[in-house]
Amino acid sequence: MISLKWTKSELLQAENNTIEFDEMIEFNEADLKKVSHLRKLKDVEVSGDIHYDVSTELAIANIHVRGIMVVPCSISLEDVEVEFDTSSSEVYSFEKNPQDLDVHETKKDIVELYPAIFQLIVMEIPYKVVKEGVEYPKGKGWEVVSEEEFNSSKKDEIDPRLAKLKDFKIEE
Repeated sequence: MISLKWTKSELLQAENNTIEFDEMIEFNEADLKKVSHLRKLKDVEVSGDIHYDVSTELAIANIHVRGIMVVPCSISLEDVEVEFDTSSSEVYSFEKNPQDLDVHETKKDIVELYPAIFQLIVMEIPYKVVKEGVEYPKGKGWEVVSEEEFNSSKKDEIDPRLAKLKDFKIEE
């Protein structure tokens, strides 16, 4: 597993205090189990760069993540593969207790991107996914219909409050 970690000294030794990265990464099973609507991550590619600004003592990571997540179908609970592609800029401080809430605090002067990358992916999980061609459940006196079927059946219905107007004849 690629960890995507750098120490402050590694960032200082890099040309222009910048390190570029482009890696395929895998995720811990324990992390995946913490998110109930995420079953698997495949072909996750992380690219970008991290720059250390000496004057502010901040490291700025520009991250681009893309890959495939496997989530359950909202109707059948079968696996559905969903592609994702997201970007973010994350700021890391080497000072203890940074004042800005949007700044990550480093531990032992090590910038670790893994937690931020995992959080970016979690934010990309769709609220609802329906597998193509899934058969909707039904029973005696009830059935689940798609939104399209529901809307098309409503087009033909007449509002009961206006039904009597259908019988109204205009005299000349």
